[in-house]
Amino acid sequence: MNFDQIILEPEQQDLFIKMVEMIRSVLRENMNPMIEANSFDGTCLIMPKGEIKGYAHGDPGALAYAGLLSMDYGSSGSKRYTILPIGFKYYEWLMKQQGKPVERIEQQTFRYLEFEDFRKQYHIAYRKLKGAEERLWTAEKEEHFTTIGHLCREIMQEFADRLYTDVFGKTSSAPKPSTVRRLREFIEIKGAEKGDTVKPFLEALLAYWGTMSDLVQRQEHGGQKEGEPVSWEDSRRIVFQTTNLMFELHKTFNDN
Repeated sequence: MNFDQIILEPEQQDLFIKMVEMIRSVLRENMNPMIEANSFDGTCLIMPKGEIKGYAHGDPGALAYAGLLSMDYGSSGSKRYTILPIGFKYYEWLMKQQGKPVERIEQQTFRYLEFEDFRKQYHIAYRKLKGAEERLWTAEKEEHFTTIGHLCREIMQEFADRLYTDVFGKTSSAPKPSTVRRLREFIEIKGAEKGDTVKPFLEALLAYWGTMSDLVQRQEHGGQKEGEPVSWEDSRRIVFQTTNLMFELHKTFNDN
């Protein structure tokens, strides 16, 4: 299908993106229809998990007319919307129209700058990041989520390894999977050069990195240890936050 023929207003596209991402935040068997209801604040969409407010009254109908949603009526007469398979494909296409793989993450988070330098310096981590990010927009099964977790673990390893080597001019004695140990040594030695204000920030990043390592490991193993299955939202979290961590460390130690 030629998705260029689907003409929507930017606000309608934003609403549709919210719909898809909120639907994907629950397990497939819990993907119930979205119910349109009236509230004191106006019309809202009751989702399987949460609500969407603040959209124009006719926008869900426009999305249905465009062929992205099906629409029927519940027993109480309320409109019910369901995202069609073609709608998920449109979402994938829409996200890819926003630019290069890392640029799409930038637009979803902090519009990162100078990622061209990152791509050249950390080419292995970047390639794996591109793979994880592209899988994110199509992921819907546990095997997809665990693959993203595996890629993020490798991304963190490759990044920490290259960062250490580039700054110290030598290979770390720590095993490659020991990213926290490598970063701790790195921050203790090089963080002092950044002054009293930045050093505490870097120490906080180290704790942040350790927490992300735990999340990535949980993702890779499908949450088996915790007894809680991983979801699309877990996948989004680790891709975006792994990117954020790498960018902050890269900028801190590569800017003059």
